[in-house]
Amino acid sequence: MTALQTEMWTPPDRFTLEMHACPENVYLVRHLMDQAVDSWGLTELRDLGRLVLTELTTNAVRRYPGTLVNVWVARPGRPLIEVGVWDHDSMTMPRIISPEAADETGRGLFLIHQLTNGRLGWQPSPHTGKVVWARFGP
Repeated sequence: MTALQTEMWTPPDRFTLEMHACPENVYLVRHLMDQAVDSWGLTELRDLGRLVLTELTTNAVRRYPGTLVNVWVARPGRPLIEVGVWDHDSMTMPRIISPEAADETGRGLFLIHQLTNGRLGWQPSPHTGKVVWARFGP
């Protein structure tokens, strides 16, 4: 009888999720982030990652209800994490605004910009739609 040979499992460098843009699905991106940081051993970035990805996803859910959005968590370099959300609208690009103290909305991208040290961006997708992304880590 021969010994069973096993290989070390290497986690992927990118976790993806396609979902319908509805509020009931936003919790899924937090699970996606949990899966990624646990696999990569970057659990210290869990809370920031959940916050950033949830905010980007919520923006797409509010703006494009019922449509498909694609979400990802990637590791372009250890310990840097990149998150992104694709939606179908290539005509409307996000804007970072400084909200007034009494405003009830409009703080999300401003906060993400601050929390990621300015590593927030967006661009039209090569095929259709746009991608909004952020990078964070030490």
